[in-house]
Amino acid sequence: MTVWVPLLLFIVGFIALFLELFVPAAGMIGGAGIVCMVVSTVLGYRGFGTTTGSLLLTGTLIGTPAMILIGLKLFPKTFVGKRLILSLSQDREGGYAAYNPTLYENLEGSEGTAVTMLRPSGMVMIGDKKYSVVTAGELIERGTRIRVVRVEGNRVVVRRAESKGSMPDTK
Repeated sequence: MTVWVPLLLFIVGFIALFLELFVPAAGMIGGAGIVCMVVSTVLGYRGFGTTTGSLLLTGTLIGTPAMILIGLKLFPKTFVGKRLILSLSQDREGGYAAYNPTLYENLEGSEGTAVTMLRPSGMVMIGDKKYSVVTAGELIERGTRIRVVRVEGNRVVVRRAESKGSMPDTK
């Protein structure tokens, strides 16, 4: 056996690892590449001694992680990577925010109308904007006037608005 057989297996293994980056094969091509590199290392030790075997082993131990890192870097730019990885970012400028403190800052004490039945959560119209709210536990019919009693982060708590001349709600 010539030294070209283990060297050829080693090169075929690297090519297979590189192809795994671009071809969706569920790891089969990459696994075959790693097997080729291990077989080339074993053949290098058995047929040509420790120097050749150690060189192939060093190439395998350095090359495989290097190919994995290159793959992680290149994968988002590949055909498969573009289809699997979301390329849009969800930033505050695009309207993506879990909590917008300015949205609810002046809402406490405001009055509005229940757009849906609040049992205990639902939608209300305050001014010209709709808000998702919760009640303090009471059921409020649709169309009833409400007042914002508390704002806790993005949680808006409402109660029935007191009518003029009626007793305040003591609950």
